[in-house]
Amino acid sequence: MKHKDTYAVVDIETTGGNVASGDRMIQFGCVLIEDDQIVHRFATDINPLISIPKQIEHLTGLSNKSVALAPYFEDIAATIYNLLDGCIIIAHNIQFDYVFLSGELQRCGMPPLKNKGIDTVELAQVLLPTESSYRLNDLVSKFNIEHTNPHQADSDAAVTAELFLVLKQKLKELPLVTVEKMVELSENLTMETAYFFKTTLTEMKNRPIPLSKLLMIKNGLAIKVKQPIFEQKNYREDARYPANLDHKEQLFQTKLTIRNQQIKMMDAVYDYFSSNEPNHFAIEAATGVGKTLGYLLPLAYIATVEDPVVISTYTTLLQKQLLDKDMVQLNTILPFTVQAAILKSKNHYIHLTKFEEALKDPADQKVEVVYKMKLLTWLTETETGDLDELNLTNYNHLFWNKIRHRGWLTKPEEDQWYDEDFYLHAQHKIKHASVIITNHSFLCHDLNRKEKELPRIGKLIVDEAQHLPDVAMEASSEVFGYYRMQQVIKLIGHASDEKSFLGRITQLSQQLSKIEPSHIENMEMNLFSLEDELTDFIYQLLVYCKNTAGSELYQQEQLDIQFNRETQWNLTLRKSSKKVLALMNEISYLGFELVNQGLDESHQITQRERYLLEDFFDMIKIFEGQKDIFYAVFQENEDNEVTWFSYKEKSPKNSFMIKRSKVNSSKFIKENLLDKIALILYTGATLEINGSFSYFETQLGEENLKQLIIESPYDYKKQARLWIPKELRPIKDLSRKDYVHMIVEQVENIIKNSVENTMVLFNSYEILQEVYFALQKKPSASGRELLAQGFSGSRERILKRFFRSTGGILLGADSFWEGVDLPGKSLSIIVITRLPFESPDRPFVKVKHRYLEQKHLNPFTIDSLPKATLRLKQGFGRLIRSENDKGIMIVLDNRLIQTSYGKQIIRSLPKGLPIEEVTTENIGKKLKNFLNAAEK
Repeated sequence: MKHKDTYAVVDIETTGGNVASGDRMIQFGCVLIEDDQIVHRFATDINPLISIPKQIEHLTGLSNKSVALAPYFEDIAATIYNLLDGCIIIAHNIQFDYVFLSGELQRCGMPPLKNKGIDTVELAQVLLPTESSYRLNDLVSKFNIEHTNPHQADSDAAVTAELFLVLKQKLKELPLVTVEKMVELSENLTMETAYFFKTTLTEMKNRPIPLSKLLMIKNGLAIKVKQPIFEQKNYREDARYPANLDHKEQLFQTKLTIRNQQIKMMDAVYDYFSSNEPNHFAIEAATGVGKTLGYLLPLAYIATVEDPVVISTYTTLLQKQLLDKDMVQLNTILPFTVQAAILKSKNHYIHLTKFEEALKDPADQKVEVVYKMKLLTWLTETETGDLDELNLTNYNHLFWNKIRHRGWLTKPEEDQWYDEDFYLHAQHKIKHASVIITNHSFLCHDLNRKEKELPRIGKLIVDEAQHLPDVAMEASSEVFGYYRMQQVIKLIGHASDEKSFLGRITQLSQQLSKIEPSHIENMEMNLFSLEDELTDFIYQLLVYCKNTAGSELYQQEQLDIQFNRETQWNLTLRKSSKKVLALMNEISYLGFELVNQGLDESHQITQRERYLLEDFFDMIKIFEGQKDIFYAVFQENEDNEVTWFSYKEKSPKNSFMIKRSKVNSSKFIKENLLDKIALILYTGATLEINGSFSYFETQLGEENLKQLIIESPYDYKKQARLWIPKELRPIKDLSRKDYVHMIVEQVENIIKNSVENTMVLFNSYEILQEVYFALQKKPSASGRELLAQGFSGSRERILKRFFRSTGGILLGADSFWEGVDLPGKSLSIIVITRLPFESPDRPFVKVKHRYLEQKHLNPFTIDSLPKATLRLKQGFGRLIRSENDKGIMIVLDNRLIQTSYGKQIIRSLPKGLPIEEVTTENIGKKLKNFLNAAEK
């Protein structure tokens, strides 16, 4: 009879990360599992004979005093070695625990560990594909596993054991074909994690379970069956909009709270979309109004499949929230069901045929193996095929380009997964939906497309509308990169290189008569010439930049030189640009010709060879995109656009980029949106400044907007405070070092006098980074969860951890100024490190302001100040999220009260908000008094 495996689930706590550097173990925990049952537990503290660092003490609760009477590792090394002998070791991030433990054993004269090892982080990444965090605390919280003492080895080992059993059960519930594929792929996983997949597959084959009716198998892949979409019936005859308060209360009952401000918004939205109002409508709905339901409820009675309402919001994350949370909530109170669907571009979806092909490719990179296995699990769960569900921090790995959807060059019906295609399914949903949810970026790019993906829009709601002008500007901005062009040229390659596109097309031409070898030869020759001509041209532009910049500007690390073709264009540069452009045109033409010649005989080639042509087509499209930007920069000149050359002094040629952007997007929005859609409702919490929508109107190109301001239901006089420390020196008088020191000093003061969650908002990532490193070294910050953008994972992951923490400190920039919903105790204090003016050194800001000055306009008054005002309003909006919240904003910039424009910014903040200067010492005392009063 075969000996059954015993799993030893291990966790250790240490003084640091490296045995060889003198770090030592201070706690060991182990749980033994046999036959999927926990059969034994062992845990011990360890006296390391060295001092335990303060941050480790705060993290683990273990101190020099608490381990003083514990055994030395030398005393228990043999016990631990014998305990683990013959076991398969499991740990969460096993490579740390295994290597450290083995090192400690060898230090004590024991043999190194030779046990098999399994990593639960990797198992979780594969078997829980949509999790946003794989930290042990977050995973055990998901499965309601009780974790009494996080960062204590006995507790961590116990919950890791329970997590392992949950993951094993999850694996056993997958279809056999899925696990068989995983076993094929798993050889490249960490240590012997592959062994776990093999043994579990054997168990599954011995006790097979029938395939779920929710799944189907095709070509050896198991995927979830898509549910049919039923066209909704015309419900408007049976159900009428609840016009009065009684009807609304009947609708809401006990399921949702009804608010007066929200009712005001609902009625205004219903009246607008029911009328023939000639003007578009803007509603500023302050925090606490409940604006999403404020527009969703009335549109439910207006939208139909034949005449859908399109909602555009700021991000794909907000799209998902609208569909999965807000629409679900709406449908719980309606007497009918509103069908809603999300519209995104193709590349958000997995292409099943391409994934099937990618599974055949050898994968020697561990990360690619994990991605493939993760997708195998995900395909048994997802109904949308939307890759955003995977919650990855980035999708830049080449693997994602291999498998994401890019449409078809041939007839879609020829795709063997045509009937199950996720993008087509999403399109089908759109046709049967009365509410279509998209995002500003997709909307703006779609307005630019010749072939539109959005249906004809009669009614549009723009949520978070304050972002539309910037997103439209971004959608119309263009970048030509010398390095990027070199990479494309390299990938297209030479006919003699079997791995390059031209090399593989050459091989394909040997079996296809229609591919002309002369086209390949001409393309190769033109690519050689382009490399030389483009390099020479960029060199000329660098000389031009040096002459234009002058010696003083040239000392900067990053150079941004504005370019005006009409006034700064010499004959040599003009001739060179024409040569480069002629070569680009020829290469582009030949590339598309080769693709068409190959597709003429597509019936003679394999699926893989067809994908070669599709990938080559995509590469030529990228090339042509760069060519079109090059043409626009050097052959066109528009009044509303700025062009600048940008590069780093250390590597001028490779970092050289040509950037082109509209100065404002109002013309683009007006021509493509405002003039084409009859009914548009804009909404957001920060559309007006001091009661005026004029800045918002100018940004959009709107005129005569119908306007409504719905004020917040919150009592800011009682619920909030805004303080400016009295001792502050003007920021312009501080060196960078002194500025960082001042922020750290103020944050430390808050930490020492409060146990509340605090968010610190920055304008600069560089300053954020320096403050983060400085705070890490402060004893007062140890034991507090310190999270920082760029260091602690994705935005969603950081917010989830911050929400769960007590006394957490979050350092954020950019996206953390808005769209953050942290009610109650999850956020009580916000620190604004300086007034949120855009940095005048940012390339685009610099050239935009220069352009405005050339037009005799004041950039500060018409651009910088309104933007900063709205930004501060957005930041303040994070603080009070319910009627019971109390919160304090501390602004570390005395310009707010000492300048006329600061006082102008103050006037835009909520009415009744108490604003005062307070000494740093008193801030500590007043913090306690004000926030403690919230608990009474």
